Amino acid sequence: MGDVLRLLDLLRLLLLIVYKVLTMSYESFIIILLTAITVILAALATIIAIVAIVGWAGFKESIKDNVAKHVGPVMEKKLKEYPDAAKFVDMAQRLESHQSLLEDIQSRLVNPQESKPIATASNSAVQEGQTTEDEGEASPINIYPGEEQQNVNTTTAAPAASAPAAANAGPDHTESPENGSS
Repeated sequence: MGDVLRLLDLLRLLLLIVYKVLTMSYESFIIILLTAITVILAALATIIAIVAIVGWAGFKESIKDNVAKHVGPVMEKKLKEYPDAAKFVDMAQRLESHQSLLEDIQSRLVNPQESKPIATASNSAVQEGQTTEDEGEASPINIYPGEEQQNVNTTTAAPAASAPAAANAGPDHTESPENGSS
């Protein structure tokens, strides 16, 4: 019987709540409803914040562990393919010791070398340094085409007033001193 009485008490409480809800005003109902939603959202936000803080710390640790587990051995293997830093230092010291040799090679390439001695000639007079009569006198240099002196009159005469000016036909090459005819 005790159970039946308890059940009747719960039923009476439920009916009382329903009666209060049905008899309350619309504004009171909205206020109670919005307050309940606010309390639920605040509790949910607090739970999410706690989970986020704990989860972020765990997430960072998890990432570190996974990187060390998966990337670490691959990086060690890849780094073994490259020479050690001590080898670079050794190479630099060897290059410094060979610097004088390299500077000597550079000076040979950059600076011109002395001319080589002239090979022996088949003409014995040339070997002895003797000159012939023709070599002692300088020969005239021939004038290249286009370098000859032009037959140009530097003074211009005024044209006659009655006659039109004649067209300039250019220089007359028939009687130039270079051609040998005078």
